[in-house]
Amino acid sequence: MKKVGMMVLGLFLLFGLAACSSDEKTSGSSEIELTVWNDWTEERPENTVYRDIIANFNKENKDIEIKIESIPHDQYETKLRTQAAGKQLPDMFRVWPGTRITPLVEGDALLSLNPIMDKWKDKIPEAILKDYAVDGEQYAIPANISETSLIFYNKELLAKAGYDTFPTTYEDWKKLITSLTDKDITPIALGNKAIWPLQSVYISMIADRFTGSEYLADTLNGKQSFTDERFVKALTVIDELTKLNAFNEDLNTIDEAQARTMFISGNTAMHVAGSWAIGPILNDVEDADNIGLAPFPDFGGEGDINKMTGAAGGGIALNSSLSKEKQEAAFTFLEYFYNDELYTKLMKANIIVPVELEMDDSVPGILKSANEFAQGGGIAPVYDASLTPELTDVINNGLQSITLGEKTPKELAEEMQKAYEKNK
Repeated sequence: MKKVGMMVLGLFLLFGLAACSSDEKTSGSSEIELTVWNDWTEERPENTVYRDIIANFNKENKDIEIKIESIPHDQYETKLRTQAAGKQLPDMFRVWPGTRITPLVEGDALLSLNPIMDKWKDKIPEAILKDYAVDGEQYAIPANISETSLIFYNKELLAKAGYDTFPTTYEDWKKLITSLTDKDITPIALGNKAIWPLQSVYISMIADRFTGSEYLADTLNGKQSFTDERFVKALTVIDELTKLNAFNEDLNTIDEAQARTMFISGNTAMHVAGSWAIGPILNDVEDADNIGLAPFPDFGGEGDINKMTGAAGGGIALNSSLSKEKQEAAFTFLEYFYNDELYTKLMKANIIVPVELEMDDSVPGILKSANEFAQGGGIAPVYDASLTPELTDVINNGLQSITLGEKTPKELAEEMQKAYEKNK
């Protein structure tokens, strides 16, 4: 009996030790866990890329585990601001540049990435990185770039009008438009039913060409005025294009997707949109090689003709309250995440990336062009990303009124300045 008792006791001890060992292994007492909030809830190619790279990181790094917590986009930023105010942010979280990240920096919620920036300083142009820089401190790395003002064109239809290359000046662009209308070809497909395309896609770029990129911020700070002659000239371009019959007659009653379909079907020579249109155009057009891409032409103004309107895409920021151990783990993760693998996979998903990559013949021509534009002279501001909702309504409605002959460019500029002064 004593022997049996000793055997039973031994078995209990053995199982107890095994259980303890198993508990220690599963609890991961030496493993560092980092939670990352994001808005990757939709089944989109780029979201799949992000999740796959995190899964690979977890497989290759046994001492660090990244936990993904996805929140629908419509709720995400509200939750982020609320949690930031209560100092209850997770270890890492997705952010966006400019006015959307500044409050987090001012609230001391973000950790500077300066200690690890050597990894990207020669890969990503400074003009793009600065979207996430505040007072010399870098707070996130962009995964992609959203360009908002690209001119897609049908090479065959331009050839019918006598053009083998796209015009580089506004005067020559107007001559192309006239040549197309003479051939009974609608020059530009525009769907302004939602009233934002003329402002966001057209005026953001045209105004920057006339005024330079500092003008918008200076005007919103009271140093300049919307009645500035340069801005009025930018608004006048919409009036001139309308009078040249550059657009389809139903421009204010169809939406952007319908306008894009007109272009894809070969019914218009051009379509002006952002990089969001690259994927749909490549998916639906019969001959992708027949589609060219061009930046807005030179209007003879003060802006940098190499700049493109847009913004750096979402990046991952770190909580300023991370322990030293978690900081090091988070830095290790960011260096792994923002690597060539990420950018190559995004490019294959027809996403514009902020780095120069070798592109073989499998990469569509318009995607190559868009990527080259992004590397050019940096990013210019998009108007509706900077204006107040009130001013955005004024310019959106005003531009539509210009196309209907109900308002002059000068009147719209004066109306915008009055609205600014009333609400400042």
